Amino acid sequence: MDKAVEDGIVQPGRYLILEFDFSCVHRPCTLHESAESLAREMNLGLLRFKSRYTKYLGDSFASETSAFRENDPGGNLRCLIEAVDHALENIRDRDEKDDPLPGVQGVCLFQTTAHHNAF
Repeated sequence: MDKAVEDGIVQPGRYLILEFDFSCVHRPCTLHESAESLAREMNLGLLRFKSRYTKYLGDSFASETSAFRENDPGGNLRCLIEAVDHALENIRDRDEKDDPLPGVQGVCLFQTTAHHNAF
């Protein structure tokens, strides 16, 4: 995140941060099990984002993201991004001066990955 700010890619206070920690993905012997582990980690990242930002984005955001499906992290991601966009549009339309997200433009996606040696 700090490098993205230093490089001018991200301006502080302009984006909500959605982070995935792919170092937590279990890497078993089968591709199917790896895909399931990846899907769980993606959904967990989305749920952490919801937990962190729902109080700022409001009830409509919570409602639009309430139907996450366990086996559809890509669809859940799309749903979350669209819900954030709608919530931010509503915030801009209300033009409330005391709103905590007046300059937020959207979501910035970050991934964390650690490389491990296989034994």
